[in-house]
Amino acid sequence: MVNVGRVAVSRRLGAQLLKVTRRSGGWVNGEFVENTAEELVGIYGLVTIAQPRDLQQIPEGDRITGAIRVLTNVRLLQTRDDGLGDIITWQGAQYKVSTVSHDIDYGFYRSICTRLEGD
Repeated sequence: MVNVGRVAVSRRLGAQLLKVTRRSGGWVNGEFVENTAEELVGIYGLVTIAQPRDLQQIPEGDRITGAIRVLTNVRLLQTRDDGLGDIITWQGAQYKVSTVSHDIDYGFYRSICTRLEGD
């Protein structure tokens, strides 16, 4: 297979500098408490509107409005045991990383992100 990972972060092809916030925390007395939130720097990626076929892979697949697909060569994190999913700020709106797929044959990561608020 052809590794096209460099294409996913090529500014010539429309890749943008992404604002990615990585959060972590833990459960205290039955309530999740966020410990840290750090902004990751220097992550470029292609951002497109998610297609219905992309949304069929995630539990909230019927939530079509406000979802984006992000291609990066850096693995973004979805919600996990030791922390919360990454938050991407794009065009003034915040999106939570719902799923991450590693397209290993092509050299990039495909993330589906859902909008946190608004339309």
